[in-house]
Amino acid sequence: MKLLQRKRKPDVTALADRQDVEGLAAATRFRDPLRDFEGRVIDRGEEIRAQAVLALGALGDEAGNGSVTEALRDPSDNVRGAAVRVLFRRGEVGPLAEALNWLPSDSGNSRALALRSLLELKKPGTARAVVRSLVWAPGDQPLAELDAALVQTLVSADTHADVANEVIEDLLTALCDDRVEVADRSEEVLYRLAPASVQGIIAELEGGREPERAAALLGRIGDTRALQPLIEALERREVSVRVQAASALGDLREPAAVEPLLRATRDHYLDVRAEAGQALDAIGTAAVVVGMSAIVQPMIAEAVTSAIQGQRLALEGEGAGQAELRVAARAEPPAGLLGVGGFQSALEQARAADDPSV
Repeated sequence: MKLLQRKRKPDVTALADRQDVEGLAAATRFRDPLRDFEGRVIDRGEEIRAQAVLALGALGDEAGNGSVTEALRDPSDNVRGAAVRVLFRRGEVGPLAEALNWLPSDSGNSRALALRSLLELKKPGTARAVVRSLVWAPGDQPLAELDAALVQTLVSADTHADVANEVIEDLLTALCDDRVEVADRSEEVLYRLAPASVQGIIAELEGGREPERAAALLGRIGDTRALQPLIEALERREVSVRVQAASALGDLREPAAVEPLLRATRDHYLDVRAEAGQALDAIGTAAVVVGMSAIVQPMIAEAVTSAIQGQRLALEGEGAGQAELRVAARAEPPAGLLGVGGFQSALEQARAADDPSV
C-alpha cells in the first residue's frame, strides 16, 4: 500500500482542549489518501474530519458554522452524519433542508438522519424550507415517498397559522415551472396536502397557467368541491383542458356530471368525446340512465301534454262529466318520471296517449 502526499495528522483532542476553532476547521478538511495494491484510493482522514466536526459542535452554537455546513458535502457518510448531528443540536433548519438536495438516499445513513432531524426540530419555517429544497432540487428524480411524507407531516406539525397556505402557494408556483420534474414533484405534494390544497388547485383550474394539470390533480384527489369547476371546464377553449376535465369527472363518479358529459360526447374533438365516453362508463350505467331521463323528461312531458290537449278537442262532443273523467285519467302525471323505472313507464304512457283507439 503506497502513501499519497502523507500529511501530518491533526491532534483533534489537543485542538479541542485549546478551543482552537481555526485549527478544528482546518481539520474538517484533512485528507490522508493511500493507494492499495489494487490501485484504489483510501482516505484515512475520514475519522479525523468526523472528530473535528463533532469537536466544533461541542465548542458552542456558532463555532466553525461554515465548516460544519461544508461537511454536509463530504464524500464520507460518516463525516456527513457528524455534520447533521451538530446542526441538529444547533437547530439549523436551513442547511439541513438544503442538504436534502445532495445527500444520497441509496447509500449511507446521513440523509435519513437529516430527515429525522428536520422532523424532530419542527421549527417554524421548516416545512417551507424543506418544500423549496425538495421540489426545486436539481436533477430529474421524482419525489421519494419518504420525502413527500415528511412534507405532509411538517405542514401538519407547524404551529404557524398560515404555514399550509404559504406552502400551497409555493407549490402552485412550482406547478407552473418550466421544468417538468419540478411540476411533477409539486403535484405530488399538493395531492398529499389535500383537502387543504383543493381550493388553491381549483383557483389554478379556473384562472391559472396550468389548468390541465389542475384538472387532472382534482380528479386524482376526488374532492366533490371540484365538481362544478370541472363541469365548467368542459366548456373551456383549450382542448387539453376539456379532455382532463372529462377524465377528472369520471374519477369523481358523481351522477350530477352525467348530463354535462353526455353533451361532451358531442364535442368537435375526438379526444374529448372519447374521454367523456370513458367517464360515463366509469360513473356507471344506472347513473347514465338517470341522466338520460332528466334530459328527455321535458320532451316526454310535452308529448303527454299535446296528447291530452288533442283528446280534449276530440271529446268536445261528449258529455261534460264523461269527458272530464277521461281527461283526468289521461292528465295524471306518470309516477317516478325521473327514476330509472319511471323513464320506461313515461315512454309507454306517451305512446298510449298518442293512440286514438285508447
